Amino acid sequence: MIRDFFQKIISHKYLFLFGLFLLLGTSLLGLNNFRFDASSETLVLDSDADYQIYNQINDEFGTSEYVILAIKNDQMFSQETLIQLKAIQDKLLALEVVSDVVSILDAPIFEQPKVSLIKSADNDKYLLIDKLDLDKAKHELSTSPIFNELVISKNGEVTAMQINLYDRDDYSQAVAEIRAIINSNQTFEMHLAGPAMIVVDTIDFIKADVNTFGTLTVIIFFILLTLFFRDLWSVSVVILNAGLVMLFTMGILGLFDWPISIVSSNFLALLLIASIAISIHILVKVQDGIEEGITNAESFSKIITPCFYAALTTAVGFLSLILSDIKPVIDFGKMMAVGVCLNFFVSFIFIPCALAIRNITANKNKSLVPFFYNNIYLTGRSLIRKFYLPILLISFPLFFYFSSNLKVENKFIDYFNENTEIYQGMSLIDDKLGGTTPIEVILELPEEEFYIDEDDLFFSEGSETVTYWWREKNMDILEEIQEGLTEFDALGKALSLVNGVQLAERLNDGNEIGDLELAFVKNSLIESEKAKDLLNEFISEDERSARITIRTIDSFDGINRNQLLLDVDNFLSETLSDTDVIYTVSGLGVLYNNLLQSLFSSQIKTISLVFAAIFLMLLVLFRSFLNALFIIVVPAFSVGVVLSLMSIFNIPLDIMTITIASISVGMSVDYSIHFAWRYLQERKKSQENSEKETIYSTGRAILITGLTIIVGFLIFMFSNFNPTVLFGIFSALAIYISMVMSFRFLPALLDLNFK
Repeated sequence: MIRDFFQKIISHKYLFLFGLFLLLGTSLLGLNNFRFDASSETLVLDSDADYQIYNQINDEFGTSEYVILAIKNDQMFSQETLIQLKAIQDKLLALEVVSDVVSILDAPIFEQPKVSLIKSADNDKYLLIDKLDLDKAKHELSTSPIFNELVISKNGEVTAMQINLYDRDDYSQAVAEIRAIINSNQTFEMHLAGPAMIVVDTIDFIKADVNTFGTLTVIIFFILLTLFFRDLWSVSVVILNAGLVMLFTMGILGLFDWPISIVSSNFLALLLIASIAISIHILVKVQDGIEEGITNAESFSKIITPCFYAALTTAVGFLSLILSDIKPVIDFGKMMAVGVCLNFFVSFIFIPCALAIRNITANKNKSLVPFFYNNIYLTGRSLIRKFYLPILLISFPLFFYFSSNLKVENKFIDYFNENTEIYQGMSLIDDKLGGTTPIEVILELPEEEFYIDEDDLFFSEGSETVTYWWREKNMDILEEIQEGLTEFDALGKALSLVNGVQLAERLNDGNEIGDLELAFVKNSLIESEKAKDLLNEFISEDERSARITIRTIDSFDGINRNQLLLDVDNFLSETLSDTDVIYTVSGLGVLYNNLLQSLFSSQIKTISLVFAAIFLMLLVLFRSFLNALFIIVVPAFSVGVVLSLMSIFNIPLDIMTITIASISVGMSVDYSIHFAWRYLQERKKSQENSEKETIYSTGRAILITGLTIIVGFLIFMFSNFNPTVLFGIFSALAIYISMVMSFRFLPALLDLNFK
C-alpha cells in the first residue's frame, strides 16, 4: 500500500509538486512575521512569583527600562566638550523611545561656593548653565554620594548617561537608533550597556552567525556531499529539500507568531541537520535499490518506516520540553517538533517528485565505505566486543557524577570575545560605573498613625512632619543596610534615599543630620526636577516603602549569583531581626537567577521525559524491551559525554547551553534507529555478514551525514559569539559519539537479544 502511494506520487509528480508549492506559498504569507525576539522578558520565568513582585514594584516606584552609555574623553570637563556632550544628550532625547536622559549636565553643583546646609537649597548650579570652576565641579561630582558611579566614575575619567526608555516589547530598534547616534560621534569613545542592550546584542550576534556561518555551512555541505555522492543532481536534491523545509517551517512559525529567542536561536541550524540527514538516508536507499534492481517506489516504501519512527521519536522528544517551566524552552520544543514533522512531510513528497523528473545514478563512490570498514571499523572491533559492557557500566555512573556537578551561572560578558565592542563596554561599565544588572531591596515599615498638635507653638498651615523613612531612626536602619550591601565584592553602585542624606551631611560639614534636617532634604534641598525624580524612585508615595538599588558586577571573577543572593538575604534577615521592617529582594538580577536555578531542575526533568518518550516509541517500533533499551543507550551515552565535558571544563548550564542535551538526543537517536532497523533485518538473514551489510548500506548514509555535519559545524568555532562556538563544538561531538556508538556498540548490544 505504501509502495502504491509512492507510485502515485511518481506518476503524478507535477500535480504533487504543485500542491506542495501551493502549501509552501500559503505558509510564506507568515514569513514577514518570522522574527527574533529581543525582549528581556524571554529571560524570565512566566510562572515566577518574583516576576509578579517585580512588576508590582515597578508600578509602585515607576521604574522604566534603561541603558547606560559610558563616555570617555581626556578633556571631558572643558566647555567645548560639555557642549558636544549636550548635543549628544539632545539627540538622544529626540528619539521617540527615550523618555529621559540623566547625565552630569543634570547633576547639581552645591560647593561653588560651599555654604551652610540651609542655604544650599538656593545654591545649586549646573554645568553649561552657571559659571563654574570645571576642575572643582569634576571633583565634586566624582566624589558625590549620589552621582559618582552613576553618571561619572570615581576617578572622573568616565562619564555616563542613563537613558531611560518607554516600555516596548522589543528594544532592538531603540538600541539601533542609540547606536546610530554613537557611530555618528567623532569626539568621544562610547560604550553601551544595560539589560535591554545585552539581549538585543545577543540576538544580533546570533543573526550575524546565522547569516555568515549558516551560508558557509551550506557551502561546505555542498562541497562535501559532492565529494561523497559524486553527482551534482543528488547534492542539489539534498540542498533544495533543506531549503524548502526551512522556508516552510519559517513561514508556519511566522503564521503562528512564534518568534525565535536566545534559547531557540540554534533552531534553524538543527532543522538544517535534520533535513540533510533524512535526505541522505532516502537517496542512499534509492541508490541501493538501483543496484538491487528495484523501483524507486519500492525503495521509498522501505526507508519510510525507519525515517517515520526517527522523526516521531525526535518530535516527541522535543515536544516533551513543553513540560519545562521556562517559556523559551517550551517554545523551542514546539518549534523543533513542528520542524521535524514538516521535514518528514516535505522530504517524502519533494524527493520522490524530484527523482521522478530526473533520477539519480547508482553509487559512484565505491571507496568510502570499504575504506572505513577495512581500515577503521575492523581495527579494534574485537577489543570493543570484549570490553563494551564494562565500558558502559563504568561510563554511566561517571556521567551521572559529572553531570550532577554542572554549574548553573550566567555571565553575559563571557558570551563575547574580549576584542568585541560589547565585551569592552560591559567591562568598562562594570569597572568604572558600578555594575550592570540591578538588584532591588524593598524595605517596608508598618503603618503608623501620626498626630499633629495644632496647639503646638511651632505648628503652621502647610508645615510637614517627617514620617516613616524620613525619620532619623529609620534612616539609620536604611543606611546600615545600604552600607552592608556595598561590602559584597560582587555588588557595585548602591542608590537610595541614603545617598541624598549623605550629600546633605557632606554639605553640613560632615555632621550627622536629624529629623529637622531630613525634612529640609526632603522638601528643599533638591530643586532640579530630574534630581527629584531620581530620588523619588526610591520611596513610595505613602513613604512606608523605601528602595535600595544595587548593581551586580557581572564581570566579577567567580561570581555565583545564587550564593550572592542567599548571602544578601541572610544579611538582611540578621540585620533586621530586631526591627519591624519587612524586606523583599527583587530586580532583574533576582529574575535571571531564578531562571538559572530552574535550568538544572528543568534539564533533569525534560531529559528524563525525552528519554521516557523516546523509549516508548522505540518499544512500539521494535516490539522488544531489550532492543529499545539497547538503542536508547546511543543517545544516552552521547548526552552523558557532552554534559560531563561541560562539567569537567567548567562550562556552566545557562540560557544558551540548556538546549545542548536535547540537541544531542535529537541528533543521535536518528542514527541509532536507522542503524538498528537495518542491522536487525540483516541479522535475521546472516549472523556473519550482518555488520558488514548494515555498514555498506545504512552505514554509508550515516557516514556521509555525520562527516558532512561534523565538518560543517566545526566552522562555528570561528565565531566571536562564544555560545555559537560551544554549539558547533558540542554538536559535532554529539554526532561523532553517536556514530561511534552506533557502529561500535550497538551491534554488540543487539546481539545480546539473539543469544
